[in-house]
Amino acid sequence: MSLCQCVFLLTFLKLYSSDRTYKIGLVLNSEEPDEADAIRRLAAFTVSQLNNENTNTTLEIAEQFHDSTYLSLKNSFCTLLDENVIAVISACDSTLTEIQVNLANQFHIPLIAAVATNPFTDFSSSDDFEIRLSPSDIHQSQAIFDLLKEYKWYQFSILASADDYGINSIVYLQYLASQDDDFNVRDVQHFDVKVDLSSGFDVVLFKKELQLIKDSLAKVIVLNCGGKFAKRIFREAKTMGLMDESFVWITTDGITSKPESIAYQNSSYPTFYTGLLGTLPQYGKGTKQYNDWVDSYIMEGGSMSDIRVNSVKVAMGLSVVQVSLEELDVDNWSNKPSVSCELTSHWRGGRKLYKKIDENLKMNKGIYHLLGVGNPSYDIMNFKGSGFEKVGAWDKTLGLTDRSNENVRWRERTDVVFLGGAQTSPTGMGYSLTGYHLRIGIVPEPPIAFLKESCKGGDTSSPDCWYGWNPDIITQLQQDLNFTYEYVLPADSKYGGFNNDTRTWNGMIGDILDKKTDLTTVMSINSERSRYIGYTASIFEDQASLILYTKSPTSSTNLFFFLEPFEISVWLSIIGLILVIAFLTTFFSKFSPFGSYGRKIHAMQVCPCSECVFRRKVKEERRCRFVDTRSYNCLVQKVEEDDDLNELSYFNSTWLIGTGFVLQGTDTLPTAPSGRFLLFVWWLFVMILTAMYTANLTAHLTLDQSTTSIRDLSDLLGQKTYKWGLIQDRNLQIMMSNHEDKRFSRIAEEAVKLKDLDQGIEEVKNGEFVFIDENSVLTYNFKGDCKTELIKTGKFHNQWAFGTQINSPYTPIINRMFLLYREKGWFTAKFDEWYTNDEEHVSCKTTVGSDKKFGLSVLVGLFLILGVGISMSFITVVLELFYVAHQDSREKGENFCVCLRDRIKLKYREVTEEWFAGGEKDVLDTKDVRVKTENGHSERANC
Repeated sequence: MSLCQCVFLLTFLKLYSSDRTYKIGLVLNSEEPDEADAIRRLAAFTVSQLNNENTNTTLEIAEQFHDSTYLSLKNSFCTLLDENVIAVISACDSTLTEIQVNLANQFHIPLIAAVATNPFTDFSSSDDFEIRLSPSDIHQSQAIFDLLKEYKWYQFSILASADDYGINSIVYLQYLASQDDDFNVRDVQHFDVKVDLSSGFDVVLFKKELQLIKDSLAKVIVLNCGGKFAKRIFREAKTMGLMDESFVWITTDGITSKPESIAYQNSSYPTFYTGLLGTLPQYGKGTKQYNDWVDSYIMEGGSMSDIRVNSVKVAMGLSVVQVSLEELDVDNWSNKPSVSCELTSHWRGGRKLYKKIDENLKMNKGIYHLLGVGNPSYDIMNFKGSGFEKVGAWDKTLGLTDRSNENVRWRERTDVVFLGGAQTSPTGMGYSLTGYHLRIGIVPEPPIAFLKESCKGGDTSSPDCWYGWNPDIITQLQQDLNFTYEYVLPADSKYGGFNNDTRTWNGMIGDILDKKTDLTTVMSINSERSRYIGYTASIFEDQASLILYTKSPTSSTNLFFFLEPFEISVWLSIIGLILVIAFLTTFFSKFSPFGSYGRKIHAMQVCPCSECVFRRKVKEERRCRFVDTRSYNCLVQKVEEDDDLNELSYFNSTWLIGTGFVLQGTDTLPTAPSGRFLLFVWWLFVMILTAMYTANLTAHLTLDQSTTSIRDLSDLLGQKTYKWGLIQDRNLQIMMSNHEDKRFSRIAEEAVKLKDLDQGIEEVKNGEFVFIDENSVLTYNFKGDCKTELIKTGKFHNQWAFGTQINSPYTPIINRMFLLYREKGWFTAKFDEWYTNDEEHVSCKTTVGSDKKFGLSVLVGLFLILGVGISMSFITVVLELFYVAHQDSREKGENFCVCLRDRIKLKYREVTEEWFAGGEKDVLDTKDVRVKTENGHSERANC
């Protein structure tokens, strides 16, 4: 080859090579010099490697620095255009990247956003030239939401920077929480990004936002901002007590990707960082390809501190541009942009380069496949001592996965550390109000709340000024939840009513809405109030009642007043029982072998007098016991001499039973155990019944007889004697005014509008006035006033609860305590202490009981006892029959069953021939009855 040919070839190769040299713009933030230096060094190394590996394409880097102002960003971008860059790589956050995207779209220059994650650019138009290397914050929000759900941290607050990154990044997280009924975002706070971070730690920058987060009572806080803000926020949160073991802080990639930004001097970290959780987009860390690339950088003299998320992503951006340029050069692609900010033209080749880069990203070519753009995934990070460590992962398809095997679902982890070094996950719920000061609305109304005389007309905010049922509840809450508090008395001393003219609320409800109070003492729940305020759990239920002064009692003209204690059905039952018990007394006397009638008849049936002496001797020898042989009297002779067989006849028994009611009796009493037991039960029945009669008769003779005809609310409309009144802006007035039943709305409309409880009490005492209010209030305030009559309506039942601001953070904690109090019965005991056990008031009716007539339903238990007694008497008479049969078997030496059969036969003949046939007592046929004589032979008894 000649010398000329060699020169021509070298010149051609040089020209060809220069045509294949491309400039890539790199914009860096001058406000983050450490980050910018790391990006520059790693980018330079990457370009050097790429140029060595690819002889056809050469890359050059054109750097430009900017600050956070729009003018600076525009100038840096325009300077790069003047240098004919074919693409720009930005390591800026979403806020600054958005400005650069607008310029790139204008001039058709592909902009590779290495770290921007704005979710709203997911839906870019066909004119958009932005290419993102990081997944959208939509996916990060989903990862955080799954983490919250895994640990059941259903209530959380959000603290974010007031810029595109801080605001847009958590929008989807809020949306996810709003779609799940279990979740509640307690508060969202955004802080100004223009604060002076150069000031010392003695200057508090974020106290307002952190205090509001603290007031939300959320124990789980999602922090979404850049690392430079996080360092200051963590320090101030620690000072305010927001980083102890009960709290959870979850950070986003703005912090986890730049852990050095939250480090202190000498790259050290404070111990209270331990336990921070966070998400970090995966970028290949830990893979062989990534590790080999990092090793080569270190071998070339690079520093490990340069290996950061953002610097790695810039390097990967350079890689994807280089591969795309190689493929375009094959098609003789034009590589000369020749555009400027001073011209309105755009680069025609930009669209082709943009499509090629986008295509290669989706095809996962080169080192940049580690970015995971096609299938977004995140590492779950946990701060442990010296920095963030990976403890798990999140995948768009799989969700939370294990650290060691990302195909295995996340399980309860033992390697996750929480704040304070805790190994067990916090509940995410606060059970204490330590450090909080509550303003509690209250109105004086005995016994709900009393205002001490010493505080009237002065400062009423001190808890020492108040006592009563509600102050006792507040005191107990304060002891259990450890908060401080003050009382706020509304200017009008009302619970709260709505003014339709001004469209405003007054009273305690107005103070709640005006943010003057955090909580109110107990008030009734209704739908109208519930539209404006929240409530705690219910602690009591009440109903509407009427109270009025009755007129003087009139004298009773009832001639049969002594019959008043019992209903007519009871009197008829008593008469019937006398007849039945008398019959049973006679029956047991005759049927029982131990009755005066039964044993005499049996003697007449089985033996003459001569045999009585013989049988006595036999029984003594055999040690038998029997009533008819305890004396030498012959029962047969006794019958003949003294005919008293029917001394307990039905007539005599009726007299015996009936006279028991007047404490009288007869000389003749049952001798059989069955008859005596029946008489004992009857006397017990009579004693109890007499006591009840006496008590109720006393009540009828003692209680005043009211002459009022008002027994219900509706009765008010049909009379002209009484006026009636309701306390204005009180729950009952609101409920009755809005009632569908026109009678009740009319009652509310025509009622006297009372200013307060004291006016209602005064009107009642003035006479001819009906005060309508809640039953418990009327019961307490008119205790001991015997001139009043309280009438329960059974209508307008309502629940009592504490009022709160809507979505108040205090409500769940207070509800938990209220539930505990209800389970222990504490509310009931405290209510009784104030409402029913007040020694200053004594009811005028406590000594006389009720004047209501007793009916059968009241006495059913007493009748049941009598029925059991009758049943036991029947069982006893059967046992008596078995007993005498046993004695007969021992005396005669015969089988028990034979003796029992003989007894039954004799008893049958007695009933049929004596009770109903009227046969002679001393002439009985004993042909079927045999006895043993002295010689031991069995003979018929001749009587």
